[in-house]
Amino acid sequence: MGSRITNLAELAGSGLLSGAAALQRTMPLLAAFDELLPQAAVQRGSVVECDGAAAVSLALALAAGPSQAGAWVGVAGLAEVSVAAAVELGLAPERLVMVAEPAQRFDDAQWADVLAAMIDGFDVLLLGPGVHGVRAGTARRLSARLQQRGAVMFTVAGVGGAPGPFGADLRFVATDTAWQGLGEGHGVARGRRVSVQLDGRRVPRARRAELWLPTADGAVEAVSFTVAPLPVPLPAPLSVPLSVPLSATG
Repeated sequence: MGSRITNLAELAGSGLLSGAAALQRTMPLLAAFDELLPQAAVQRGSVVECDGAAAVSLALALAAGPSQAGAWVGVAGLAEVSVAAAVELGLAPERLVMVAEPAQRFDDAQWADVLAAMIDGFDVLLLGPGVHGVRAGTARRLSARLQQRGAVMFTVAGVGGAPGPFGADLRFVATDTAWQGLGEGHGVARGRRVSVQLDGRRVPRARRAELWLPTADGAVEAVSFTVAPLPVPLPAPLSVPLSVPLSATG
């Protein structure tokens, strides 16, 4: 079965939650993220925010791990994401559902209905910047529902990267993107190297890693790994009084 495009009415009560790993407390991520998260897994009930120049690709790559493990993935608010792009980064098309948007943007009440139905219907939610317009009270209610159901929400930050209303348990920031194989206006792109930083309220210390997103053959792989160093304050300059008075010479 290929990917599906559905609307909110079809989604509500669809009961698509796979239950493939419903009793597990975590969802697996691709092995490339093992250098950022222990055992490359994310806690169920988590809100994961993706920001930066390659935020959409990063969110797709993060959702690919649960998808390959049997999770259903629902996508909303990301009209620029095609099924082909999602599959290229590792999502299983047979468990991928694109939620069609109305002609006008969702308001708070519509987002509340959409997200409630998606939380009940999917293991993984992949949401665009529009979700950041949800009011704080609505976000609190939906967060409680997310934790109760054990789903995971991946959100893509909008322009400026303002914090979302849900409060990110994990926050991945993709920066310093560079396509390999491209010269000065010529050549063939053979892969994109992205610097990714991880922080958030469940991360005691920020971490950084270099990822191929993707490699030349379409895979997501780690390049290198570093722990973000804590800033070290510089000592104040010493003021040493002169013990011997200076006198004019010459």
